[in-house]
Amino acid sequence: MIKNLVFDLGGVIVPLNRVACIRAFNEVVGYKDFGDVLRSYRQVGYFEKFETGRITAPQFRDIIRSRAVMTTADGQPRVVTDEQIDYSLNCFLCGIPQDRIDALLRFRKEYRMLLLSNTNPIGMNYCRKLFRARGYDVKEIFERLYLSYQMRVAKPDPAIFRKMIADSGIIPEETLYIDDSPANVEAGRAAGLHSLLFSSKEDLYGKISEYLEREQR
Repeated sequence: MIKNLVFDLGGVIVPLNRVACIRAFNEVVGYKDFGDVLRSYRQVGYFEKFETGRITAPQFRDIIRSRAVMTTADGQPRVVTDEQIDYSLNCFLCGIPQDRIDALLRFRKEYRMLLLSNTNPIGMNYCRKLFRARGYDVKEIFERLYLSYQMRVAKPDPAIFRKMIADSGIIPEETLYIDDSPANVEAGRAAGLHSLLFSSKEDLYGKISEYLEREQR
């Protein structure tokens, strides 16, 4: 019997827009190649280091500045601020649809709720604001937050699942894990979790409820 739900954040609760993020870095920051490190699931290069806590937010911003074109199209000096970098990065995150919040609140009444996300401090701070804009603190919905930059490891590395299971005390066979990445879903299964692949265009409550009903038969 399923007693615990573990949710991915980006792509499950918060829809993602990779194209908008890359465009913002090009137009606002003057960095046209951010798409080289921004992936839909697990990041690479210095961005992967940021999401596993091996570089700080100031270090990440300095790397961005070092790669930006520091003059505008008309030859004027370009000043790249922290706010411009954070804004561009957060263009990856598209807000939280109300139906996702409604689904989480319904599931919260019956299940332990955990969050397991590949993320970074800039993006997570913005996500906290997105939750508050819907009237809730993220910790009101989720009992525990397992964030890659704090855990210093990212999905689909098996270590992140082992750490979450050990810290939370959940029983894998009693846990459903929901993610939009096929590789992460497979890693969840390998860790012993029931694992469900979700597309951000699907109905979150309906998809999970259908799975839970099948498991209870």
